[in-house]
Amino acid sequence: MDTIDSRFTNYGAKVPRLFVAIRLPDPFREAVRELQSGLPNARWLNANGLHLTLAFVGDVDDKAQHRIETGLRRVSAPGFPMQLCGLGRFPPRGAPRVLWVGIAPKAAIAALAEAVRSTLRHIGLPMERRGFLPHITIARFRQRPPGAELKRYLAANAGFRTAPSDIECFHLFSSELHPTGARYTIEKTFPLTPVPRENTGPDRLNKV
Repeated sequence: MDTIDSRFTNYGAKVPRLFVAIRLPDPFREAVRELQSGLPNARWLNANGLHLTLAFVGDVDDKAQHRIETGLRRVSAPGFPMQLCGLGRFPPRGAPRVLWVGIAPKAAIAALAEAVRSTLRHIGLPMERRGFLPHITIARFRQRPPGAELKRYLAANAGFRTAPSDIECFHLFSSELHPTGARYTIEKTFPLTPVPRENTGPDRLNKV
């Protein structure tokens, strides 16, 4: 089997940086915007570009991208109701670098991520083997926020939770860096099987 080198640049030509992700539904992005204030030294990410990364691909040429798209069409996974719930920080101790929002149901999201990564491994892309922790990064820190302020912010938003929203597809994105930040473009969309109606209630979401 040929191996795709994600650093390959076709004779110096510009190639896209790709990743596979779920785009957040509009109500989720609006809910995140409500969280993005009141914490010193936080660099809040643009809510319009927020996504849940399932797999990072890297820089590839057109031929490799076609192979990736063909492979992702073969991913078979059910849709599921998803909600945002809770906040946290990376790392959990010491100076924080990232502020994140949690996601449920973890089991359904992890299963989809593994299906995507298994497919990408099969076509020759190296994939990380470390555990998958579904989350949405909403802020980064260049400087350490005051400890008391961070503690207050996390306590004030500890009960954060959105209403569930059905996830019916995932996407292959490209990313370009600009002075104002990264810009994301959906290259291809891949449908999931329909969400079973009996699995859309809040009790189902709690079974993670």
